[in-house]
Amino acid sequence: MTPGALSSVSAVVDYVFDRYPQVARRAGRHDFDGRLPDVVPDSLSDLDSLLATVAGQLDALPDESDPEIRADLGTALRVLTDERFRIGALGRVHRGPDEWLAETDVHIYLRGAYAPLDERVAALSHHLAQLPGFLEATAKTLGGTLPAGERISGVENARARAVSVRDLVTRLLERHPESADDSLRELAGRASAAFVGFADAVAATRPARAVLGPDLLAACLEAAEGVDTPVDELLAEARAEVERLSARLDALSARLGVRTRQEAYDLLSARVPEGSVVGTLSRVIDRLQEFWAERDIVTMTGRQRLDIRPVRDQSTSAAVVFDIGGPLEGVPQPHVLHVPEPRDPAVLRDYLNEPMLEMIAVHEVFPGHYLHHEATSGQAGAIRRCVPWFPGATEGWAHYTEELAIEHGLAEDRPLVEVAALRFALEAATRLLVFLSVHSGRSKFGAAAAEAASLCAWSPERAGREVLAVAAQPAGAMYTLGKLHIRRWRELSGVGDSPAGLKAFHDRLLRCGSAPLSTVRRYCLDGQEVPTASRTD
Repeated sequence: MTPGALSSVSAVVDYVFDRYPQVARRAGRHDFDGRLPDVVPDSLSDLDSLLATVAGQLDALPDESDPEIRADLGTALRVLTDERFRIGALGRVHRGPDEWLAETDVHIYLRGAYAPLDERVAALSHHLAQLPGFLEATAKTLGGTLPAGERISGVENARARAVSVRDLVTRLLERHPESADDSLRELAGRASAAFVGFADAVAATRPARAVLGPDLLAACLEAAEGVDTPVDELLAEARAEVERLSARLDALSARLGVRTRQEAYDLLSARVPEGSVVGTLSRVIDRLQEFWAERDIVTMTGRQRLDIRPVRDQSTSAAVVFDIGGPLEGVPQPHVLHVPEPRDPAVLRDYLNEPMLEMIAVHEVFPGHYLHHEATSGQAGAIRRCVPWFPGATEGWAHYTEELAIEHGLAEDRPLVEVAALRFALEAATRLLVFLSVHSGRSKFGAAAAEAASLCAWSPERAGREVLAVAAQPAGAMYTLGKLHIRRWRELSGVGDSPAGLKAFHDRLLRCGSAPLSTVRRYCLDGQEVPTASRTD
């Protein structure tokens, strides 16, 4: 990378790490341990200076420039334009509840032995000691209203953390009584009370609709992912995807002898794992590794090991979560897949049955998130390896692989695996449809919730929560948006069904790492040695 480009991209990484220290810690920068961000209004002045420098360098690059330089600069540009959209276009000079709460996470200190235990416990203690003051200060930034979905999530997130922080310290003292005394328990108790206070502050705000409108929606997608497709076209694509998936699911349900999608989902619920969820998922992952190696349409690689562990907080988490081992760790750490062992039988039947675990394993491990992190080029700058900013490419790839698995025979003679894949896909496509239709003004919240309930066999309560959640936080809409882009790029590449062509296409896409969709597209075109201007189509 040229010195100027290297310097400006590094400045953007520093910007992110300084303002979001939890991102730095997750990346393996433990000089940020125990650090919390300043609770001050975000300013456009420093941001605009960085943005002008990065944009100028990117515009000045000749077509034959190193694709790695272009990808790093393109990624840096979108980090800055996304931040600028929040601060300038939306006028949100402070972060929302979930973004503040992300900075309070203390599990990183006990995730792995990146340093001696006493050093990590000291960092944990320092972090806990700061939380009451930090949460009190951030609560004052919330204002009188919050987007309704953001408000609900913030309350639930804060209350879950109130339980989680106590449990974390209790487990530490049980396992390593020599490492700390009751002062740590006292710090956890004060932090827990502060989380409850923060939850109360969020709950005291009034819920707001916070609809963008078509112009701001288009600007949001451009700023965050470089997507410049007109909103009406995106909406038509989302609607077509929902209709395609609905038709496939209905046809498959008929072949299985059931009348409705809910009855098809009931067939999934009857396939409860024998033994632990961790054990079942481990066996599925082993089988998947062999499956993809035989298909040979994506290079299977794995330098950092994958640990499969029970979730950290059984009482507060029912989700499977992939947690990267930081690329900048001085002592290499494994990636971790946290898996719940739910006490509620309904959760086990509905969300962690065997066919759905199969698709979860595809999405999270092979060839989803785990392989994506492992396949990212070693030449990629820290911004594409360490800054998890762009769900369009990362979640889009993981969701695309679910479809790819069915296409290449994972559900052969196992129709319930295809039901699980179609269920995930229809729910994800519905979230995209809801996000676009609500923010473009095509649908009211109530109508969107009613349609979502009908499409996905959700209860009215769940449908309402899903609509509010995706309207407030677009990440849930990016799974299908990213998948649709990757599918289109594959068609445009002309690889057809050629295993070698598919492998080259997939490998190139994965090498780009965590980047906006526009940057990934240009990176793939550069890999084909096609000197075409950056575009997302």
